Amino acid sequence: MKLANPIAVCCATFVVASFFADSANAQTILNGSLEGPVTVGNAPPNWFNWQKTPDTVDALGPFNNTGTPWTLSPDGGTFVRAGGSDFANSEAFAQVVTGFTIGQSYTLNIFQTNLGFEHPTSGAWIGEVGNWEFAIDGSVVDATSLLTKQALPTDATVWSADSLSFVATATTHELAFISRSVDPLGLAAYMGIDGLRFQPVPSPSALPALALGGLAMMRRRRVASSKA
Repeated sequence: MKLANPIAVCCATFVVASFFADSANAQTILNGSLEGPVTVGNAPPNWFNWQKTPDTVDALGPFNNTGTPWTLSPDGGTFVRAGGSDFANSEAFAQVVTGFTIGQSYTLNIFQTNLGFEHPTSGAWIGEVGNWEFAIDGSVVDATSLLTKQALPTDATVWSADSLSFVATATTHELAFISRSVDPLGLAAYMGIDGLRFQPVPSPSALPALALGGLAMMRRRRVASSKA
């Protein structure tokens, strides 16, 4: 059986290994799972209140008045709940993250939900269409897709995966997540967020090498199949 070109195989192995080594060293957020003690008006450990008073919650609340436990996100554990309306009155939390490469693109994967809100005295099921805005050093650079609350307070909480992107302009950035409502009257949306993770994005200079490595690996498989 004819062996594959050892130079091509070596090149492919080196490129793939290098990419995953870079991925392993990619920037990470501290406590991206938003784990912490359930508390009213405070972000979880490693985070701070950027604006107003977001809450660290679990399936039972606080502020879950529906009688039905919230479904936890795929990340599990506690998560952040925040009321969002116009920008100045929206709850938000943040973290200062270091070690970015200037000019490098970054993508954050998250889980989000629209929790709605059952008023504890009137029983009214309220809450507007909302989403999360993403700010770098105080300036909004991206936003998640819009979500509506479930039809009834007894319906299961629905989580969806979303992503946020930015290009680093400094080695240190303050990352803030702001709950927002699209209602022009400023009525609030009650949003949940969890499972914040950076997704490695190869630098533009690495893409040709990755493509070369991929072609070499494909050629290796074709040679092996034809000689088997």
